Amino acid sequence: MIGLAFIKYMTNIVYSGMVLNFHGPRGCLSHDTYKPKTRPNATGSNPNAVSVRIEPKTMSKAQFQRRHDFRIGAQPAYVDGDLSHLNRYLMELRPLPDIQRENEALRRRAGRTRKLKSNAAVVTASIITFGCAAQNVFNRLPIKMQDRAFTELAQEIAVQLNTQLEALVVHLDETAIHAHFTLRAYTDSGEPISNATRLGDMAALQDLAAEVMQRYAPEIERGRKKKDRLQAGADYADTRHRTVKQLHEDLPLERNALEAEIADSEAKVAEQRASLEKTQRLLEKLEAKKELTEKEAKRQETYSRRLEKKQADMVAEMKALEARRSALEEAMRRVEAENEAVGMDRQKVKEEMAAVRRAKDTYKTEVSAIEAVLSEAENETLSYDPETERTTMKDPTPVRAAAPKLRKQITKLAKRFAFVEDKLFTRIFRLDAPIDRIRTFLSRPDIAQEARQEAEAIVRDAVEDGPGLG
Repeated sequence: MIGLAFIKYMTNIVYSGMVLNFHGPRGCLSHDTYKPKTRPNATGSNPNAVSVRIEPKTMSKAQFQRRHDFRIGAQPAYVDGDLSHLNRYLMELRPLPDIQRENEALRRRAGRTRKLKSNAAVVTASIITFGCAAQNVFNRLPIKMQDRAFTELAQEIAVQLNTQLEALVVHLDETAIHAHFTLRAYTDSGEPISNATRLGDMAALQDLAAEVMQRYAPEIERGRKKKDRLQAGADYADTRHRTVKQLHEDLPLERNALEAEIADSEAKVAEQRASLEKTQRLLEKLEAKKELTEKEAKRQETYSRRLEKKQADMVAEMKALEARRSALEEAMRRVEAENEAVGMDRQKVKEEMAAVRRAKDTYKTEVSAIEAVLSEAENETLSYDPETERTTMKDPTPVRAAAPKLRKQITKLAKRFAFVEDKLFTRIFRLDAPIDRIRTFLSRPDIAQEARQEAEAIVRDAVEDGPGLG
């Protein structure tokens, strides 16, 4: 017969959090204390799995990814700045233009003469993540062993894809431990990695990820294949990647539904606890009697059977509660992952918009500077002093507001304008006296009329074709 100690034990499990307690800041639930032997759900993702994802990045996207990976500048809200000092930078990224030039050299060596497109990938950004159970296992490894595991996996993926590892970072300031690594976007044969990462190749990468991680933590497994999940009865929608909009619409609904189910399960457990305690009290009263009547003996037997059934029901409900909490935790993990992606996208859009605004402002400033020089040249307020070789403007403010490089170029342009204008005036003034002398000479009476007319025509042509400012 099971006594009151069992009830207290089960109650403590439910209400002290021994069944599922949050594992530090990671948000993962620990299963160290209570591990019911339940059959794994073959339709869902594998919580014991390691996963690798890769994505080609253009120059602009690679620059953004570098700022995120190495925590350069402002970061999204989901990054805990108080923990960023714990991140481990295992391999620094070399300058992206150097990688781009190497990509171009590899293509030329492969006989490709066409120039790279502006939107061609420069690097391939990659990430190593864990299911919740695998994460708990990996967190228990010593730091040096974790770093070796990440490094070994990243290097072996680079070898398998016939490319080069460029950077490796371990992040500890987000929801869960994970590693970002960067690969050169072109293989040693000059082929883009995107050509070598079709479905079969990606499956091979998942195999490799599990193989490497199992050298350090045998409990870590490969993720379930989409085909296997579908054959086990999973909905196709559950196996495909949803868009950002779909995730934002679906995940809160999933979370709310799971939270409601958990609240219902907790209420049921509380009711079962109260019922168990009541039955136990009645049973203890009967057990306290020295002698029982026939009717009381039957009642004692009934209470005992009822108590055992309630205990079994309570255990079953607790297992269901754990399953729902695990599902909620998985949903929250997906929300966090999606929030991370959305946060990165929003940050990228903000940075791109800021860059556009800066470019627009710079353009306006530069146009204003050029227009100011042209306007002063036209209004003859732009002057050049040949003795000091200095150029002066009536209002140099627009030129001073330009960027240093352009300001230098505009200053040279203004100086050239002023210099040319000064030379033109000098030539005009120098021509005036000789022309007056020629006209005086032509007025002499001893010059034939025909010769005078021809000479005057030459003078008129010289004056009309000469340098002017109008």
